[in-house]
Amino acid sequence: MAYSEVGGKLDNWNVLNLIPLRFHRRQLHVLQPSKGGVRRPYGGTRSLGFKRGSLVKHPRWGLCYVGGSSRGRLSLHSLLDGRRLTQNALPDDCKFLAYSSWMMRLLPSLTEGVADA
Repeated sequence: MAYSEVGGKLDNWNVLNLIPLRFHRRQLHVLQPSKGGVRRPYGGTRSLGFKRGSLVKHPRWGLCYVGGSSRGRLSLHSLLDGRRLTQNALPDDCKFLAYSSWMMRLLPSLTEGVADA
């Protein structure tokens, strides 16, 4: 908008959509300890040594992010729409790339239906 106000023509119509990931935290008031005073694992932001939301590269699923863990396996999610790809990824197969707490995608050009300045 600012570029069009000074009399120029906008040459880049790409838009990056950033969506924050929502992590479930532990609910200690809900989970009662079992025998021995140990609560079952629930919530938190760590999954088998990976921080949730971390970008990883998997041989089969490619670039994705870590969503959680269960029974020694990781849950991997798509970067495009957040859908779960698998719940059976081995942590040894995943190569850590970067920490992230955002789901991001590049939206298609928005040139249709926009009036030129």
